[in-house]
Amino acid sequence: MSATSLPGDDPVADLERIPPSQQLSGKYFLGSYSGEHIAGTEFVIGAALVSLGVGTADLIWGLILGNLMAVLSWALVCSPVAVRSRMSVYDYLGRAAGKRFSLIYNLVNGVFFMILGGAMITVSASAFRVLTDIPPQTTWYPQSLSFVLLALAVGAITVWMAVKGFKLIANFASVCAPWMITMFLASGILTLPVLWNLGAAEGLTHLGGILDTFVWSGTTPDGEPGISLWVIAAWAWSVNLPLHLGMSDMSILRYARKASYGYFSAAGMFIGHFMAWVCAGLMGATAAVLLQNSLTALDPGEVAYRVLGVMGLVAVVVAGWTTSIPSLYRAGLAFQAVVPRLPAMRVDLAVGAVTTVVACFPFAFTQLLNVLSYFIIVMAPVGAIIAAEHFLLPRLGIRPFWRRHQGHDDNLPAFVTWALALVVALGLGVEGSLHLFTLFIPVWALSFVAYPLLCRAFGADSAPGVDVYAQSYGPVEPPETGVVTEQPSVNVRHPGYVIAVACLVIILGLALMSWGDPATAVNHLGAFHWWVVAPTLAYFGAALWWMRQRRERGSDSAASVPEPERS
Repeated sequence: MSATSLPGDDPVADLERIPPSQQLSGKYFLGSYSGEHIAGTEFVIGAALVSLGVGTADLIWGLILGNLMAVLSWALVCSPVAVRSRMSVYDYLGRAAGKRFSLIYNLVNGVFFMILGGAMITVSASAFRVLTDIPPQTTWYPQSLSFVLLALAVGAITVWMAVKGFKLIANFASVCAPWMITMFLASGILTLPVLWNLGAAEGLTHLGGILDTFVWSGTTPDGEPGISLWVIAAWAWSVNLPLHLGMSDMSILRYARKASYGYFSAAGMFIGHFMAWVCAGLMGATAAVLLQNSLTALDPGEVAYRVLGVMGLVAVVVAGWTTSIPSLYRAGLAFQAVVPRLPAMRVDLAVGAVTTVVACFPFAFTQLLNVLSYFIIVMAPVGAIIAAEHFLLPRLGIRPFWRRHQGHDDNLPAFVTWALALVVALGLGVEGSLHLFTLFIPVWALSFVAYPLLCRAFGADSAPGVDVYAQSYGPVEPPETGVVTEQPSVNVRHPGYVIAVACLVIILGLALMSWGDPATAVNHLGAFHWWVVAPTLAYFGAALWWMRQRRERGSDSAASVPEPERS
């Protein structure tokens, strides 16, 4: 951006801040985070952690520590920047680093979300595969033409749903999330008696010993030592790094009335990235034992079907869609920003076509943890640059968006920081002393420190005696200037709501019945496959009825969800 394009005397004149009347209360963020992290990735990650050979104690304590670090990253880094600036990550990057930097950021984002969307289409397709004679697809390439056709069909449906827009996605996810949480928890309840019975047959009487033997053994399937507590903690911390330390959740948290709402991310972390991962690991290990096969030879559809029956296949399809559809939507937005002159529909269809082709190659989900780790490493410096722009530059007397104030088209320190961080990451990866899951830590820390120093070296001007935050972001609105938007209260007396909650309780009760006699736990699995159908159908019917009534009364929760903007 040239100096002539800057606003006149007001450096924030062209910034559309979120007014107090549009800011959301804590109830929205608690509900949003609670259901956001139950998706198709949980099936894959939970089983993958079993295959990576982590021990039971290392897994539990590692997930607690890593998820705690993730929550603190949201609450202490991402949320304060979002609430003070009231900007999305795209607005912030555009002002801090310029259009060219943002263009590269959007390209990386778009490519990643296409790969992630393709992986989750593959996960959904694995559920339909179980109903056919197509073999499991666990290599990097497709081994069956029939699977390719199946993936193309599932991909076409997914693309159609993504093109329908954000509100449909939000409504779909809000109905599915409580049922998905319940099904994950039910799978854990169902598998424990089965494993206990197997352990008893081998003389094991303690739960810890049973889990160490059949689930998290501490060794890989090849007999090699598994990953440590610290690697697990790093993985749990980093898996959502693009959202917290990578700052993407600024786009949502800018609507928060208080920065402390970032702590509500704990609901998503400890439901989705603790309970769901643990239950997915139990489900995968149990399915592998019952099928007398290696877990690495099973896909999510096979695992879910063996433990949860047909409703398990529905869970896999739903979980895959609740990740692949938003991923396609975000990829479309990213590429629309790269080629703004093309019609949005054409861009979305092109993105969908490429994503569907990716879904035909199972590498996207068989190597999901590695794919996610590479993206995390690439995006970590960007979030560190934003954090340094907000937290460190003012301490050096440099105002945020100094590039914009000085009239530079590009932010050279940002480019150099990103390149330097990736070179260091490559060097550390080749050297091999750090696990891939931990590389983001030195990369983010280096970027956070190097960027301010490079800004000073490249001539960033100082602004002594000036409120740099007010000059860059605008003044803080007094609380009395507006009324915070309150989310409509849930009508717990509505029959649809009551029936839906009752159905979820019934599903858990049916699962708990397997604890009566561990010797019959395997037989109970077969009975549960049929018992769970009726309450599941009743749940979706009641939940949709309740949601329709909320829309008719103008209190649809999805209607007030901040829609992802064009990046």
